Amino acid sequence: MKRIGILLAACAAALGVRAQEPVLPSPDAKSMSMGGVVTTTLAASHAIYNNAAGAAFSPMKMQLSTTYFTQKEYNYYTASGSYNFDARNYLQAGWRLFRREKGNSDMMVDLGYARRIGERWSVGLVGRYTHLKRPGGNDDGLAADLSAMYLLPLENIGHYSTLRAGAKLAGLGGYFGDNGCGMPAEFTAGAAFDTFITDAHEITVAADLGYCFNPSSVRGFQASVGAEYNLMQLFQIRGGYHYGEKSVCPSYASVGAGVRFLHLRLDFAYLFAEKGTYLRNTYSFSLGFDF
Repeated sequence: MKRIGILLAACAAALGVRAQEPVLPSPDAKSMSMGGVVTTTLAASHAIYNNAAGAAFSPMKMQLSTTYFTQKEYNYYTASGSYNFDARNYLQAGWRLFRREKGNSDMMVDLGYARRIGERWSVGLVGRYTHLKRPGGNDDGLAADLSAMYLLPLENIGHYSTLRAGAKLAGLGGYFGDNGCGMPAEFTAGAAFDTFITDAHEITVAADLGYCFNPSSVRGFQASVGAEYNLMQLFQIRGGYHYGEKSVCPSYASVGAGVRFLHLRLDFAYLFAEKGTYLRNTYSFSLGFDF
């Protein structure tokens, strides 16, 4: 059995001659630094990898992002963005390339759409094309993600407080032909709470719970908890913890930071995983632009 290095919410393990191939996780450094929380993260340019419905709550006309992260010999590159047509309809797109050991790589192209329903609800749909390059041959597949988010202002709790709830059903699809590969599918739900201590100091706490149900060889639970301190909407400090059953993903702690200046966003994340696991010494940088 050969281990395949993947990051965060990977739901696959190498088995026999042909490996069970994973979907690539969210590359968002903000999400990574908060323990891998994805269902309530309001990073619209990376929403297509987190919760596509979250883009519908962004006030920006357009957002673009790129990410690089690395773990030993593995490198992961992404580019993604969202466009706001009329404050209710959002188009999203993304490209990802994960370079593994020599002769192996995963490439994905995602197209997404988010629709805001009233003031509090939004829904999202993402279609994904996957191309796996292996020395023994290439594989192609199609999949879809369904997502939703709910935002509730809390007028009697703290200052400008908000409760968000989100859910995501990811990886509905499969590979073409009889190649012996199973496409991981999982359901994740979570909640987040934002509040301003003063006009300059904001705190966010969030948690996710997920279950990977396909393929059967990697079924198991995952859970993420994270927090963020935001100073004047300019500087952010983050931390979190991710628990994963051994068949799904290693457990790890995470830290990170962010900077917002005019139209520029820069985020950093670092993961602390046990020695011998594929997430040890993983770090990520995300660069974004808001228009």
